[in-house]
Amino acid sequence: MSRMATPAIQATDLTKVYRTYANPWHRLREAVTGRPCHRELRAVDDVSFRLDHGQGLALVGENGAGKSTLLKMLAGITAPSSGALTTRGKIASILELGSGFHPEFTGRQNIVLNAAMLGLSRAEVEEKTPDIVAFSELGHFIDQPVKTYSTGMSMRLGFAIATQVDPDILIIDEALSVGDGYFQKKCMDRMGRFVAEGGTLLFCSHAMYYVSVFCQQALWLREGRTQAHGPVDQVVREYETFLALKGKRAVGGEDAAAAAPRAGSPARLRTVRLADHGGRSVYRTGEPLSLEIEVAADSPDLDLHVGVGLNRVDGTEVAAFSTHLDGRPPLRGDTRYTLRMSISQLPLVKGEFTLYVFLLDGSALHVYDERIVTAAFRVDSEAYRFGLVDVDHVWELKTTMPATRTLLEAEVLG
Repeated sequence: MSRMATPAIQATDLTKVYRTYANPWHRLREAVTGRPCHRELRAVDDVSFRLDHGQGLALVGENGAGKSTLLKMLAGITAPSSGALTTRGKIASILELGSGFHPEFTGRQNIVLNAAMLGLSRAEVEEKTPDIVAFSELGHFIDQPVKTYSTGMSMRLGFAIATQVDPDILIIDEALSVGDGYFQKKCMDRMGRFVAEGGTLLFCSHAMYYVSVFCQQALWLREGRTQAHGPVDQVVREYETFLALKGKRAVGGEDAAAAAPRAGSPARLRTVRLADHGGRSVYRTGEPLSLEIEVAADSPDLDLHVGVGLNRVDGTEVAAFSTHLDGRPPLRGDTRYTLRMSISQLPLVKGEFTLYVFLLDGSALHVYDERIVTAAFRVDSEAYRFGLVDVDHVWELKTTMPATRTLLEAEVLG
């Protein structure tokens, strides 16, 4: 049977049950008397899926939904309480920061330890170590004990090891949310190459954009059970709708001009403002709207794209625009840019709207900076109108001959 005919991961009714005790004495009493003194916590409950080689599966869900527990079972860190799990290929994982590292060992020694645990021979470890050290960019800290590392440094080392040992399956939890923006971009670029080269990816993230870019499938967990499983766009849409209805999507109240850029970012959004409307923030349906965006970059060689999201203030997504999706080349060759994004006729009919502006890298994966302009503008109508947008449409009256003639028509027509 060929490699492509068999799945990289096959999970059937995976379940993980933990025993919880009110206090340590209950654990001892249970051990002595044999009488149950615990409660069962089903962290993962009857989860099944199949992931083929070269595919990406995103795990989405709220905190406490069981995502990390499922990933630990898939990575072989913990065993399922019941169910069947089959994996094919070398697995590398980045789960809890620092997991798998010996705190007393140096970074270099932990490279050897982790590479050996992944099944690499001594010769392969010696061959891969320079690449791992170079990717991590830890400098002289590579020969310091890991217990002296910050969370960002631990993430650098863990990601460097996991991605440079050529795994068949890569499992990544939310670890990439820590660390500086520069290294996050480097990690995203590496993940993109891994997927493009046919790697199998399991990716857990609250960033739905990254999820949609790297994965073809998504699995939504809710209270340990499968809420939805299928194409990533469909599942992400269902999950975001669930969050919006639950009211968990909070919109910040900061002014765009006052928002601070991300620390250490090589590019920044200087200003975001509505232009050419006489200083007014109230529009009518059909009026033009222009958004002016000023960008600053540390180097003229930096490739940049800009994205804009338009939401109603209750979180309903209305529209999104981006230079890369519109086929425009990245900004390059200067350190100061001014862009104008214009809508010739605003189709909105009523409501208050929030603008989200993102400064992206050349691949449009990494976010260098962002601005949220809460209640940026309002659309009023002279009279109450239903719906959210005004859609161009045409009414036509089409007449047809009756199927049967009336008695009078029969007499007249003979």
